Order: sequence, then C-alpha cells, then structure tokens
Amino acid sequence: MAQKGSVLLVDDDELLLSSFEHRLKSDFAVFLATNASTAQQILKSKPIDCVVLDLHLGDEKGEKLIHQWKKTYPFLEIIVLSGQKEITTAIECMRSGALDYLVKPMEPEELIITIERALESRKLKINLEKLEPLVRPQPVPFLGSSAALQEVMDKAALLKHKTHLNVLILGESGTGKEVLARYLYEQENDHGRPFVVANMPAIPVNLLEAELFGVEKGAFTDAKFNRPGKFELADSGDIFLDEIGDLPLEMQSKILRVLQEKQVQRLGSNKIQNLSFRTISATNQPLSEMILNGKFREDLLYRLSDVVLFLPPLRERKCDIPLLVEHFIKKHSVVDTSPTFSSTAIEQLMRYEWPGNIRQLESTVKRALAFSKSGRIDSVEIYDLKKLDPRVNSQSVGLANTSRNLLTQMRDFERKTIENTLQKNGGKKTPSMKELGLTRATFYRKLNDLGISQVSP
Repeated sequence: MAQKGSVLLVDDDELLLSSFEHRLKSDFAVFLATNASTAQQILKSKPIDCVVLDLHLGDEKGEKLIHQWKKTYPFLEIIVLSGQKEITTAIECMRSGALDYLVKPMEPEELIITIERALESRKLKINLEKLEPLVRPQPVPFLGSSAALQEVMDKAALLKHKTHLNVLILGESGTGKEVLARYLYEQENDHGRPFVVANMPAIPVNLLEAELFGVEKGAFTDAKFNRPGKFELADSGDIFLDEIGDLPLEMQSKILRVLQEKQVQRLGSNKIQNLSFRTISATNQPLSEMILNGKFREDLLYRLSDVVLFLPPLRERKCDIPLLVEHFIKKHSVVDTSPTFSSTAIEQLMRYEWPGNIRQLESTVKRALAFSKSGRIDSVEIYDLKKLDPRVNSQSVGLANTSRNLLTQMRDFERKTIENTLQKNGGKKTPSMKELGLTRATFYRKLNDLGISQVSP
C-alpha cells in the first residue's frame, strides 16, 4: 500500500518514539529524532511533510522551533504534543504556526487522524499556491462606480487599522455581505491574521455552542478529541458571524458574554481563555423589529454595531450592471472567444429589479453563456423567483423592496433607546452608558453619529 506522506516524530522519550513508529510505519514514511539538532538535520536532508513535536525537548522552546521551521519550510505542517497543564503553551505554539495540538496520553488512532488531517491541509495549501496567480482577487471587491456603492466603499476604507471596532453589515440577500467582510479583513494586509467564518443557519442548533466555543475531549459522547471553537480560531484576527439574525436567543446571551469579556470557555473545560478579535457580522433581517418582538437582544446589537455598513441592492446601482456583466462573462466563459451582450440585452437587464441582487445577475449571465449559440447574446432569460418558488410571497418581496429602511429603522431605534435611557437617568451619561452596556468611547460615538444632544456628564 502506498504511503500517505512523510512524518518526523520529535520526542526525547525513545520508548514512546518506538511505539509510535511501530503504529505509523504501515501508513507513513516515519523518521525519528530525540532532539532539535537531529530534527533539523532530518528536515534539511529529507522531504518531510509533517512534524509531530513534543513540547518538552531539552532547553529548546517549542514556539521558537515552530517559528523557525515554518519560516524555512512554509508548507511543513506541525502537530504539538503537550501535557494537560501545558494547553496554554500549546495554543501559543499554534499562533506561531502549528496546525494542531494533542494532549498526552493519546490513542494512536487520534494521532493518525490528526496527521492525516495535517497532510490534507498541506496538499490544499500547495494547490492553492499553484492556483493563486490564476485566481488572485481584484484589489476592490465590488465593481462599479455608482454613488450608492462608492459611499459604502469609502466608509469601509476608513476602517483600515481600526480593528478594535466591531462592524455590522446590512443588506439584502445576494448583495455581497461576505465579500465586504473579507475586504475589511484583506485591507489590513496581514495574512497572518485569521479570518474565520461562522454561518449561523448552516450550523445545527444543537451544535452551535460546540462550533463557536470549542469542545474538550469527553465533554459528551461524540467528543473524542479536543477541538477549538471558531472564536478561539479567530484569536488575533476577525470572526465573521454571517446571518446573525438567525441566532437563537439562548446563544445570543452567550455570544454577548464572549464579546463583553473577550473570553471563551470550551464545553467540558474549566479553563477560560483570553482572546482578541474583531467581530464582523451580517444580516438581511430587520434587527430593530426583531428586538421589539423579543427575538433579538438589544444589548447584543449594540456590541455588534460600533460601525454599520449598508450594502445597496442592485436595483439602486443599475448603472453598474454593464460592468458586472463584463466581469461575469470573463469569469464564466469556457471558450477563448467570449460572447458579448448586445445593447438590447443590456437594456433588458437594466429594466429588471433584481430581487436576488448580484447573485441572481451572475446566475443569469452564466445561463445566457451556457445557451449561447453565437458570439452575441441579444436576449436574456431571467427567472422570476415568485413563479419558480411559491414560497417567495409578496411579503418577502415587499421586505426586499424596502431593505434600505433596515438601516434607518435601526438608527431610529438606537436614537430612541439612548434618548429614553438618558431621560430616565436625568441626562446623566455615566449611569446611562452602564445601563446600555456600552463603553464610554462607543457611547459618545453613538451620541455624535445619531445627533443626540449632550447634556450632563
């Protein structure tokens, strides 16, 4: 049977090395080292895919070795072995470049699974490196010159190097909220910072807590391994909470606590971990209405919305459609000579209201290219969502047609809430900001942004 990859085991316990070698050699090409010097020699002379490194290795510090090896061998995957009391150090090693860590003692099967995952990660990184010149993204995520688009992009650009501010992105489905979130991350120009996506509707409700906060081995029946949650993985970077409006109320309170304390505790663990991250969240739902209906926490909204960005629907930036069409033609053409859209076809696209926004436009262009019989497309088949899916009713279309009101409604709600709290506290700001759960900086920024007069300290 072909071996899956090459693994270097580094541990000063020769008995343990021998045991691991016996278990791994049928699946992997195994190399052994009892010290850092020998490990370094093997790395120089052999094509090693993965290193399993014990933290206790003489006077050598694991973080230093990992940093050195990752710098020299960028595609090398490193797994750290640690004792129960060294988890904090193991996490520091992950920040230095290690892929994962295991707590001793562990079952050989757990080590094998982790090594296989590391080898898959290595293959993926190599493939992405090869493809990167072909798929390098545009420096600006949205094509177009409309005033509506330029307004949001100007605001987004001002957020560079302001990762202490949490950002809430509002907009209809298909407007590109995740693309904007990634742009906020990319403009920091620091790819050492993680960007972690948590799509609320995609995670089963019973797994939300484990996915977001992590799990310790043995926390429940299926918890066979230690697994960091998405907040932990986003440490020193950004976490994107997509469709935050779909989050159950019970989880809202737990996420609020994480945002307030910047701390997380895995399921089944007594250890509290301090974190540093920026939250970027997005929704197409009217959060202010949800608050009034008891479906969304007001204090969580404040925590998420240091800055609010609104992505305009495509019907409010129709002048951008020709440029978007050209972009999608280049993206999806499978022949060297791409078809063109005639002025008649472009006019047809410009007349449509696009309830599915850019996502729907892209699908329409892809379909037109697929059925094109010549070098010019004179008419386009646009699917009517209401006819295709009876579940899309007038109420949902009405919500889409008034999406810009989401931002206005939220600002009105914020203004009334803050004004009522100030009035309740006799205009005094200190008790008001405490009651609202806002920091002083956020409180004063909202007073200024919402045009609320400042009376008492």
